[in-house]
Amino acid sequence: MGVISGLHEFVFSTQSSDRDRLLGFWAKLGFVADQEGSLGASEALALYGHDAELKSVRLRHSGCQAYETGLVRLQCWSELAGEGLGAQRPLVTGSRWMGMYTTDILELRDSLSGYRTDLSDRWLSDLVSAPLAHPAPDITWDNPFVGLRETLYFDPDCRIAMIQRGGFERPGFGTIDHTSPYKNSEGSHANVVQPSRAFDTSFYKTVFGLESAPYGEAHDSGDEPPTQRALRLEAGQLFRVERLRAPNCPTGLLQVYSPYFDAPDLRALSCPGQRGLSAYSYRTNTIELSALAGVTEYRSGINEFGEVACTFLSPDGYSWTWVRD
Repeated sequence: MGVISGLHEFVFSTQSSDRDRLLGFWAKLGFVADQEGSLGASEALALYGHDAELKSVRLRHSGCQAYETGLVRLQCWSELAGEGLGAQRPLVTGSRWMGMYTTDILELRDSLSGYRTDLSDRWLSDLVSAPLAHPAPDITWDNPFVGLRETLYFDPDCRIAMIQRGGFERPGFGTIDHTSPYKNSEGSHANVVQPSRAFDTSFYKTVFGLESAPYGEAHDSGDEPPTQRALRLEAGQLFRVERLRAPNCPTGLLQVYSPYFDAPDLRALSCPGQRGLSAYSYRTNTIELSALAGVTEYRSGINEFGEVACTFLSPDGYSWTWVRD
């Protein structure tokens, strides 16, 4: 039992009136409309648990075609269930954010610096540089930086981490589209934050069929300045994290975190119908409840694209969507 490939879609909820503005935002990142569909309020309630009319657009980036991972689904509701996670800190229970790679983190970050500055619920992180080697070597003219550079941008509509490799390459983690305005990949990895001191990836391994990704085995982190800055941590706030992947799929990864410190529980703001990044989807061969040991709030039906689908809560309280292939 398990999923077919890596994470299929990042699902963002918005009001119908914001549809065109958000299509424009995603177009700049190389995501174009590929499919549209709708559900009546009663059908949406039966599948997603939110009683409102739904019109959705599935957006595809050129990098999605290799493994059918990293797409965006824009769910446009006649009425939202709530205002979602907004710019809440990364490491709160129920948090989600989308990762993608770019070849020019400065161009992307500089453009976001002036984007929607009227919003009070908005966060653009510092540009963070994290060396690949530990301990980090001195950076000199003859010994340039090797590692990752990262910026996170959170607002009511999206929660995205943008990352650039410096001085090294690694297979997977998305495919860059060099023709897009910001030369970025599709969605390369998703993130979930479990309750404090409750780290457990066994469900995602046994039921989803995921495995530890190379270089991503479970470990403790949070004591390095770049990580503290990127995740808005205070001194001494540590966490455990593991990166998971579908077998033989180098992208569409899932990163599971659990803080060792007390964090707010915002899982109610991280489910279908809540504004912003509200769900993730996987493709699978079956959606039957009997194959989903340990889940709650299971619902099944035909989704807005005419696909057989189900939604459920995993044992850690996250809302998931599966689409039968």
